Amino acid sequence: MQNSCVHRAGDLTPEERMLIERWLGRALSDDETISLNAYKPHPAPSGPEREALRREIISQAREIGSRAPEVSEEEADTLAGEASDETRRKPA
Repeated sequence: MQNSCVHRAGDLTPEERMLIERWLGRALSDDETISLNAYKPHPAPSGPEREALRREIISQAREIGSRAPEVSEEEADTLAGEASDETRRKPA
């Protein structure tokens, strides 16, 4: 059974497009790509696995941050705050 699919918005049927736009809460452009993934729920990691994942995320964040050395920590914090606020405002 397939758990993921990718489609161009311009290739969707009107009914499919309307559903996706309703989920996203906005209109799609014909040149946008939509990907859909289905996952089974699982318990959150704990103990050593959780700590290893935390270290990996911090390492990835530092690597990404190193690509923008001209951005101050204050500016990065402001941008992260704005992104977080925007995410919270979107309908679930």
